[in-house]
Amino acid sequence: MVEEEKPRKVIVDTYALLAMAFGELGEKASQLLQDVRRGRIVGLLPVTVAYEYIVHWRRGRIPVLTSLEEVVTFLTRYFRVENLDLIDWVKAAEIKHKGDSLLRDAEDPGLKRRRLSIVDSTVIVLAQKHRAPIATGDRDLAYVASKLGITIAW
Repeated sequence: MVEEEKPRKVIVDTYALLAMAFGELGEKASQLLQDVRRGRIVGLLPVTVAYEYIVHWRRGRIPVLTSLEEVVTFLTRYFRVENLDLIDWVKAAEIKHKGDSLLRDAEDPGLKRRRLSIVDSTVIVLAQKHRAPIATGDRDLAYVASKLGITIAW
C-alpha cells in the first residue's frame, strides 16, 4: 500500500478554521490541522482569512475563544499569516472573475448561483504562489480551485 505524501505547506481557509472551532472536521481534515498545530506542516493564511475569522469572532460565532488576544494568539501561534501585495490583488481579481464564470457554468445546479468570494480568491492566489494544497470544506472554493489545478487537501 502506498501512503499519501503529506504536503509541507497547506493554505487554510476560514471554513476550515470555523469547522475546527465547532468540532465539525472530518478525520482527514482533523489530522491535517493537527499536523499544522504540531508544526509538521506549515499552515498558511492569507491576511483576508485572518480578518474574516476575527469578524466571525466579533459576531459571537467562535465562543471557544473569549478575547481578541486569544484569537490573535491562536492565528499567529499555529499559522503563518501572509500579507498580499498589489500583484497578488491583481491576480485575485482575475481569479474572482474566472471563478464566477466557472461557477455560473458548473453542471451542479447548487453551484450555478454562487459566486467566488474575495477571500476565497486570495486563498487561491496564495495556493498558486506557494504551490500548496488548500484545506477547505467550502464547495465554491474547492470547485474553482480544483478547476484551476489546485489540490484540495480537504
